[in-house]
Amino acid sequence: MILTVKDGNYFYPKKGRAKKDVSFLYNNDINFELHPGEILSILGPNGAGKTTMLKCMMGLLEWQKGATLLDGKPLTAMSQKEVWRKIGYVPQASRMTFSYSILDLVTMGRAVYIGAFAQPTKRDRELALECLDLVGIAHLAEQPCTAVSGGELQLALIARTLVAEPEILVLDEPESHLDIHKQKIILQTIKKLVKERGLACIINTHYANHAFYFGDKVLMVAKDQPVITGQVSDIMTEQNILDYFHIEVKRLRHEIDGQVYETMVPKYFGMDYDVNM
Repeated sequence: MILTVKDGNYFYPKKGRAKKDVSFLYNNDINFELHPGEILSILGPNGAGKTTMLKCMMGLLEWQKGATLLDGKPLTAMSQKEVWRKIGYVPQASRMTFSYSILDLVTMGRAVYIGAFAQPTKRDRELALECLDLVGIAHLAEQPCTAVSGGELQLALIARTLVAEPEILVLDEPESHLDIHKQKIILQTIKKLVKERGLACIINTHYANHAFYFGDKVLMVAKDQPVITGQVSDIMTEQNILDYFHIEVKRLRHEIDGQVYETMVPKYFGMDYDVNM
């Protein structure tokens, strides 16, 4: 399943305003193609329109210009059920109001295959358990979703999305508000699923260094800059971070025990080196 955005752009409609008078949200049209096994990291400062872009890519909002296509077919030409069998969306985790069990929460992801008045089958629940095991929290299956940690709930939401067997995974800041250990688990889980299952993945993130970890494609956006997209090595430059985030950084690359590590470090984090220490 190849996801393509062709000439995409958006503006917020206002009553009585002619289309020729609109101001588009992005300084240039968005164009990219995402193949199975690839991860696209969307990076940009607050207020740059990243979540709006994400919604347009999935069809939750309709592009005011351009289109999203799946294997060449516009989303607008597909039924909602067809779209959501192809695309799995993981929103930001927030505290749950109803105390469903984790297993029930994940089983809800099978809704696209269950009739309006039908009940989940034994196979639906087996698939839900398999997905919980896949993300490493099968032991929480009977726990109320109101009683687990933020990181565990985020993993449950990923499992709920996977149980629908999508070909494209879209995540909105899945690592936000989590400690560094939970972030590691979430990131490792996403990368493993994408590579092993051949999914295409779009992840909206505030963490520039996570783009290095995923290592595929980056889309960078800011209010006063053009939208740029390409390979991590081309987009994640010191100059681009300065232009888009208004912060000076140093890009560092290390090879340790056969592993390559790349990171961006803000220059203000630097300390004077005392040769007498």
